[in-house]
Amino acid sequence: MGKQYNKIEKKRRRTNYLLRRKAKALAAGKTVKVRAKRPAKKKAAAAAA
Repeated sequence: MGKQYNKIEKKRRRTNYLLRRKAKALAAGKTVKVRAKRPAKKKAAAAAA
């Protein structure tokens, strides 16, 4: 199990932590900020075309 697996595990732990934190905040009745994903950059699309 190498570096790639470690990255996957780290990402899995992070997402689980964020889900727990979100659930806890919702249970407390607080609003939760959701960060929107940024749209793809236009330069990359233009270079590919």
